[in-house]
Amino acid sequence: LGEARFDSAFRYYIRSWAFKHPTPWDFFHAMENGSGEDLSWFWRGWVMNNWKVDEAVSNVEYPQSNPANGALITIQNREKLPMPVTVEVKETGGKTGRVNLPVEIWQRGGEWKFYYPSTRKIESVTIDPDQMLPDTDESNNVWKGN
Repeated sequence: LGEARFDSAFRYYIRSWAFKHPTPWDFFHAMENGSGEDLSWFWRGWVMNNWKVDEAVSNVEYPQSNPANGALITIQNREKLPMPVTVEVKETGGKTGRVNLPVEIWQRGGEWKFYYPSTRKIESVTIDPDQMLPDTDESNNVWKGN
């Protein structure tokens, strides 16, 4: 959600439930209504279960084997807990870019491939570059090119 949206949603919860007796479900619904976002994936993984996070970069390939055509980057969710994904891509020559992918990408399965508009060879791809997630296996968070 980010700090600002979380704070706004939490204020909504406090206004809605001040001096009442809310249940955990009331908190969940208030946070979703206050943020305008479906957070069921979060409650299911973090509150109702003890699922783990292991996001990985598994492959980088170039369309027509030409780095000037961009890159197809494949990432994986190797555990049960889905999380939004931040990917940092470094190209040879020093250009760096970031891609933020929503948690919904994992609704179709444990693997996601996306196009990155690079013009040079990819030097490295890092998932969760700021190390914000409690990833159980950080050894698969970085892909390095040849």
